[in-house]
Amino acid sequence: MTNTANTPAETKAAPKAKAENPCQCARFSNAETGEATGCTKTTTREFSPGHDAKLKSLALRAGAAGQQVTRMDDGIAVTTDAVKAVEGYGFAHMVASGIERAQAKARAKAERAAARAAAKEKGTDSSDTVRAKVGRVTYEGRLESSEFVYTVNGAERRTTKHQLV
Repeated sequence: MTNTANTPAETKAAPKAKAENPCQCARFSNAETGEATGCTKTTTREFSPGHDAKLKSLALRAGAAGQQVTRMDDGIAVTTDAVKAVEGYGFAHMVASGIERAQAKARAKAERAAARAAAKEKGTDSSDTVRAKVGRVTYEGRLESSEFVYTVNGAERRTTKHQLV
């Protein structure tokens, strides 16, 4: 009778080392500016840790600016829009929605700037009466630039320390 408790356990073969490939983010660059992720890492996966975010950021910036992205495929440069460039990865939908948000934000900023320019061109009417608290007392007066101009006992006073009511 043999004692199985004392027999050495079967040793498992060591797992084969996977080949290291360059990180995928190194294949991409902005076609107009030449901006790239600057990655030189190698990895057994598609991306080095955090480098998917680097690629997503590059694609978002290029797409929001309306620029093309260049992807190197087997030594051939393929230039396309940012969303199509990252289409094969799981974050392409995030790039598309991020580009839409950035473009909407830029449009809103341009509209605000145009409204400010129109208001500045039109000029503000200084005869408009407003109410403001100066200290504990509320006065009626007008705004001139950043100053509140009001009258107390027939004398005109100016202050920058006021609270509009």
